[in-house]
Amino acid sequence: MTESAKNCAAHGLRARKREATRSAITAAARRATAQKGLNGFTIEQLCEEVGVSRRTFFNYFPSKEDAIIGHLLDEFPAAAIAEFLAGGAQDSGVERGPHGLSTTLLRDLYTLTCAMAAQLDFTKEQIHQLIAVMKMEPALTMKMMGSSKIREAEFADLIAQREHLDPDDPLVNMAAAVFGTCSHRASQAFFSEENTASYGDLLAGNLRLAQQLFNFSLLPFEGTP
Repeated sequence: MTESAKNCAAHGLRARKREATRSAITAAARRATAQKGLNGFTIEQLCEEVGVSRRTFFNYFPSKEDAIIGHLLDEFPAAAIAEFLAGGAQDSGVERGPHGLSTTLLRDLYTLTCAMAAQLDFTKEQIHQLIAVMKMEPALTMKMMGSSKIREAEFADLIAQREHLDPDDPLVNMAAAVFGTCSHRASQAFFSEENTASYGDLLAGNLRLAQQLFNFSLLPFEGTP
């Protein structure tokens, strides 16, 4: 193995370790919040559970609330991300629409997001506890709502990588915005106290409604930008 290859391998290993540590902190923070409430545990207790120092915690997150929200990419199984990105490869044989996007993009985004939901594996009890915490902690709720824009940008980066487009491409950002809205609405319904449906069913329902809207509603103008 060349020196360059060794350096790349070492860099990749460090990145994976960082992602694993960051993901472990978020998972522990969410469990503790669901069981004890936002003020029911300290950062020191969280660090002890994960096996990291307080200094390490602050290298990853500026606050306990940020740790609970986490990073979108940490929540996706690595295999699911690899499969999603491979679906847009130039030699994959996938069909493309008139603007160049692969026709399987939304389907594969759905599959990727469902894989994330399966990995999180919230129990009904944990869901109800998190709902109760968010009701008691308006600041946490507002922070989680504010994170949706950050997550939309992360989705846009993933889509751009898969479709071989610039992250600032308007089509990439529109795809991320539409899917993000459908996903956000599905999450709101999923975490409601009266919900009995799976996250996948709720997301699929929102995507079908969006598809019907764009397929069967006429625009008040002609031509394309």
